[in-house]
Amino acid sequence: MKMNGLIRYGIPPEIIGLWRKQESDNLLPLQEMAVKRCDLFGDRNLLIQAPTSAGKTFIGEMAGLEAAMRRKRVIYLAPLKALAGEKYRDFQEKYAPYGLQVIVSTRDHREFDARFEAGDFSIAVVVYEKLSQLLVRRPERLEEVALIIADELEILSDPERGAMVEILLTRILQSKSRLIGLSAVIGDAEKLAEWMRAKLVFYEHRPVELRYGVLNEGGVFRYRTFNERSEGEERLLEAPSDSPWEILRENVRMLAERGESCLIFVKDKHESRRGAERLARQVNLPAAAEAIEALRRIEATHSRDTLLDTLNTGVAFHNADLSSEERCVVEQAFRTGEIQVIVSTSTLAVGMNLPAQNVFIAPDKWRYDRRLGMPWKTPILTTDYVNMSGRAGRYGSGHGFGRSILIATTPFDLETYWRRYIEGECEGIAPRLAHEALEDPVLRLVASRFCRTEGELHAFIERTLTGQWVWSETLTLEETAFRIRAATNRAIDAGMMTQNAEGRLEATPLGLAVAAKGIAMATARDLEHWIGESETRTWADMDLLLAAAMTHDGRMLQVPLTSREYDRADYVGKLKALTDGDDIAADVALNRIRNCSLMPFFEEVRAIKAALFLSEWIDHAALRELEKNYGAMAGQIVAAADQVSWLIDATAAIAAAVGAESGFVERIKMLSERVQRGLQAEALPLARAGSKRLTRRAVTTLAAQGLHTPQALTDAPLEALAAWVDPAEAHRLKKWALRVVDRQPERSEPPPKAKRPVLIIDDKHPGEILVDGARIRLQDKQYRLIQTLAAFPGDCVPYKTIYQTVWGDTVVEPNQMHFQKRRLLSKIQAELPERAQLITTIPKRGFVLNLTAEEVALRPLRVPSAA
Repeated sequence: MKMNGLIRYGIPPEIIGLWRKQESDNLLPLQEMAVKRCDLFGDRNLLIQAPTSAGKTFIGEMAGLEAAMRRKRVIYLAPLKALAGEKYRDFQEKYAPYGLQVIVSTRDHREFDARFEAGDFSIAVVVYEKLSQLLVRRPERLEEVALIIADELEILSDPERGAMVEILLTRILQSKSRLIGLSAVIGDAEKLAEWMRAKLVFYEHRPVELRYGVLNEGGVFRYRTFNERSEGEERLLEAPSDSPWEILRENVRMLAERGESCLIFVKDKHESRRGAERLARQVNLPAAAEAIEALRRIEATHSRDTLLDTLNTGVAFHNADLSSEERCVVEQAFRTGEIQVIVSTSTLAVGMNLPAQNVFIAPDKWRYDRRLGMPWKTPILTTDYVNMSGRAGRYGSGHGFGRSILIATTPFDLETYWRRYIEGECEGIAPRLAHEALEDPVLRLVASRFCRTEGELHAFIERTLTGQWVWSETLTLEETAFRIRAATNRAIDAGMMTQNAEGRLEATPLGLAVAAKGIAMATARDLEHWIGESETRTWADMDLLLAAAMTHDGRMLQVPLTSREYDRADYVGKLKALTDGDDIAADVALNRIRNCSLMPFFEEVRAIKAALFLSEWIDHAALRELEKNYGAMAGQIVAAADQVSWLIDATAAIAAAVGAESGFVERIKMLSERVQRGLQAEALPLARAGSKRLTRRAVTTLAAQGLHTPQALTDAPLEALAAWVDPAEAHRLKKWALRVVDRQPERSEPPPKAKRPVLIIDDKHPGEILVDGARIRLQDKQYRLIQTLAAFPGDCVPYKTIYQTVWGDTVVEPNQMHFQKRRLLSKIQAELPERAQLITTIPKRGFVLNLTAEEVALRPLRVPSAA
């Protein structure tokens, strides 16, 4: 079918012309089947299962564009934020000039959330978890969406995320929205299509042939062709050693030097980096000059420096240790052919459009189980193998065929790899809700007003994959009802939900905040406790950083911690030194660590490590410096910042829900943004004013030069800004600064203000004082000490009076008075450095509060007399 034929389905000629230019003059067979035989532009749900490169994604795109042209809203669900970002940029480039409103929403892309909630979009690219959260606040939005395209549906089997996706898809199936699911690797697709009430569009042919097989001794590549299912052999290179890496190296060198791109999947990040370094010394390829130049323009990291070396011979690596900018440079250079060889972890296994002629696959991977708290090596699934193999021989790459290569060093390896991966079938969907506690899903369903009674919850759970595939066969209706009732009771006991006498369920403000932010109830309880302990006391950023990192959702497996580090790095000692002088009375994670003489658990030390480097990250420490000091890579640091920023943002929502003071909430929100951006508070306005191209490195550099305020930017010549950012960004910042300065009113003498007390001590709030309006929390002895001094402002209060008033008949060492005075002043100084001399010592006599009587307000507790 010609692409021009789509005009009869309402696709505008301008869009068809764009598709012809970027795709082809003709639809691929699968795409023609979807349009002509499966009513792609109709109303029925579809499940499209076809090999990678068969054209599935463009089917979803065609359906989405046609619905958008009817002024219907469309959601494109992506499993990963990297895929969501790639798809958003693609849609934005194609369709924004035509007038379509394209937005993206992920955990670190919050700028379009308000537009989603307002329904101000044509196509929204959203990560699965984020849609689940957005629907809590605006559940009606689902009823207004005409089409939802769910990419990579095999995510239903993901041990960590599958349960959430199952709940979300069940909600979609009970709405008016149409659902189109896409996958290349689902076993039992007919059964899944039945659950989706969808027509299965099944296609087994690839536009570009794939030879998938095993390279064994003698350099013989035994393969089976994907389309014809015929078997054959191809002579590649025989290595002088039986080491898998030696065999790989020789064959990659040969293939790359004759112009064939190679993508090598390995089991871990260290192996990807070391493998790229070893290959770079063996191959003889042109340097990736444009990629090298692009890398030199971004912030220095250990990975960037290693890439600059390997790219001299056209070799790169790709893993989660790279920053997002570094990953983008590598991906773009591989697409253009400037990079010929990439050694990668599974970060490139799913969805990314990176066509290679050859894919080498390691048969093992590392798996981490939260229940065991440790990783172990296990064979990759057949599903993993098929996804990785699909990167080879992509349509439009110009290759006649692609190769997917496993390396066998023994006859046993050859036989078992062949049986498991070449002849094996993809694993079926394994519903994950059966393995999860139900209180979090129950809370989200009630918070979004989708289920309002236990009966409605029961009916909903019965419609899930778990309900239909697992519990219908293993549990009675009474047992299922008992599980739902127990989960409901746990949510009620936690203060997240209420149930009235008629059995109607409602989420509390706290429960709404928790569900909308997508955190677990266990995490919410810890954060709520921190809020209760912290609202009326003085706390430092480290306090909340550590509290977030220590929660259930704060576990950061990406942050490395070796046994040697655990024993010798003394992160606990660094934490105690950094927080010396802070309040030790509050029952928070920081003080539990500081007040305990025992060594914390392994995961607690990992959280302390993350909190330490994040405290430096928000103080403008360079990534290269953090990598060196903490043995963590840039990608790990940024991922930790993203995770903790999300949890601190959730803390702000919980604080608002429980009625905390607005200033307290705003400080938490600001800290969340600082952690996400890695900036000091005074640099945030500059970062907000810039475009996406204004990097953290540029902002911190401008701040270091004093060029971060509107007035400084207005006064600075354009050439001074252009020395640190590109000319277009310099112009943008200059315009922003001029607008801000022009809006500022002319300075005039402020009207005289009524003088308020410097120090307020109110016995209705024992344990805290106000100094210059700042609320300072004190321990009992410190509170009684300043209360005693405040009764005689400006006068020397003798030691004897202080002793009798504060300690009474209790016998203590005389130096306790000086100790409590130092602690009291340190807390005041932390908030108000200019008040460091609020109390002074008269040697051998006593203490003086350096205020006048007019500057002190003592408000004793008044007990009403009996009538």
